[in-house]
Amino acid sequence: MNMIKKVLLSAIFILSGTGVANAQYIEDALRYSTPNGISSARVGALGVAFNGISDDFNATNYNPAGLSLLAKTELNIGLDFQHNPNEVNFLGNISNFSSNNVNFSQIGMVFPFKAENHNAAISIGYIQESNFSNKYDYSGFNSQNTYTDYQAQYGTRNYQDNWAYHVFLASPNLKTPVKDSLQQSAYVDESGGLHNFVVGGAFEINPSLSVGATLNYKWGHYKYTRAFTESDTKNKYNTFDTLFFEKSNVSSVIVDESIDQEVTGISGSLGIIGKLSNFMRLGATVKFPSYYSIKEDYGIYAEAKFKSSFEANPYDPVPSAMDYHVTTPFIFSGGMSLYLLGLTVSAGIEYMDATQVTFTAPDGTYTNFREINDHFNGLNRTIASSLLGQVTWGLGFEYDLLVVPVVIRGSYQSISSPYSDNIDGANRQTIGFGAGLYVGDNVRIDGLYRWTSYSQLRTNYGTQETGSLYILKQTPSNIAVQLTYRY
Repeated sequence: MNMIKKVLLSAIFILSGTGVANAQYIEDALRYSTPNGISSARVGALGVAFNGISDDFNATNYNPAGLSLLAKTELNIGLDFQHNPNEVNFLGNISNFSSNNVNFSQIGMVFPFKAENHNAAISIGYIQESNFSNKYDYSGFNSQNTYTDYQAQYGTRNYQDNWAYHVFLASPNLKTPVKDSLQQSAYVDESGGLHNFVVGGAFEINPSLSVGATLNYKWGHYKYTRAFTESDTKNKYNTFDTLFFEKSNVSSVIVDESIDQEVTGISGSLGIIGKLSNFMRLGATVKFPSYYSIKEDYGIYAEAKFKSSFEANPYDPVPSAMDYHVTTPFIFSGGMSLYLLGLTVSAGIEYMDATQVTFTAPDGTYTNFREINDHFNGLNRTIASSLLGQVTWGLGFEYDLLVVPVVIRGSYQSISSPYSDNIDGANRQTIGFGAGLYVGDNVRIDGLYRWTSYSQLRTNYGTQETGSLYILKQTPSNIAVQLTYRY
């Protein structure tokens, strides 16, 4: 049962009886719960261990109490280049595909000031929280089942809205002879990102203790497209029968699917940081749940080609739309750093209870659609039974070289999988290295190289029992640059 639950997390839920097909994934909520962006070259090199330092603009997104540690006004500007190599294992066949993209990672400022002889600061700026860009392909001969048969069996029960019927591959009672032994291939393109406009503030209660808070306005876009084909390369289907649908002479089936999401949200955090002279820092942060409003369009196009001269009209309905909300859990984080003779050693940890992710429909929007409300309730039950707490931890260092105006950094970070039943490599491992060059008393240019590795079990269609799956291994590399100016 655990494996079945895990695969259900990847399956598209089709809402039967409404005449509209909609796709909500549990991965949608996890996508907006676990950041993967490079907010700056320095933070990318330190990872979650930056929680133990938190002494530049990026404290806004980690521990805002650290803003009070700044003595000068600061300007940060960052740029991130990402290389995405992917390896897909589908039916024992390995496919490799790579893509690249470039994004601004941040632009922000911190303004320190005195408030009744206490250090204080405010910050404002933009931070890239997540980058969703990715591309990959896969192919293999499937001797067990077909997407056509899956659609006929598990798609909408209204045959007029079932693409297998529309392209003359299934009867009105949704029976099809096209059940196995087709060559399948797909190309997947994901794009978009999640962005933050952040405002933060910090106040020094006494020389050893500071508190801070942030408010985040979030917006973003996610687009998923898949071009899927299954073809009769073995010439198994060679008899034309559209009367009883007991045989078929189908040559190939083409299915293009798309999910387009526009996202807005709001969140915030509270932080506290204590310091013992210049030797030690201890900090803790509570990040409040993010409340997202998602507007989603789901589109599908299906076409069948036959070995005879028969031509079927393609299935090309108007894309369906749905609005819904996603609420992410609290995130609790802590950090510690030690400083001695130019060397800072830091550690950080974060915890998120992924079972607290929830989907909800806008109040009153779908009151008359029991299937839709049941759909969201089912998603939330699956979340509660199939996810668990997610832990992020990491160690890092930062060392100011004594003879040249250079600082070097490095870290290791691990993020546990939020699924209760995992495949090998599901935990996300990250190694980061970076360096900063002081080109003046107040200007530093930082560089980063970061490498990450993790695997995901994704659905070709359906579940392990009803369809087919594949394993996607991602090993993205990031190269980032950052300009920091303090005056």
